[in-house]
Amino acid sequence: MHVLIKDTCQGCGTCEAAVPTIFQVNDEGTAVALTDLVPTDLEQAVREAAYECPTESISISE
Repeated sequence: MHVLIKDTCQGCGTCEAAVPTIFQVNDEGTAVALTDLVPTDLEQAVREAAYECPTESISISE
């Protein structure tokens, strides 16, 4: 699974709170993916973070 943060991110931190090993809010106030390839054991948590994202800014591809 691959993950990407879209430009629509507003940096609310929901994703970082859910999966801090994958997502981080940077100094500019937007989230970044620390890796684009999600480890298998974190895939479900990343899916849930994408679902919870209020701006639908997390893109997932298998």
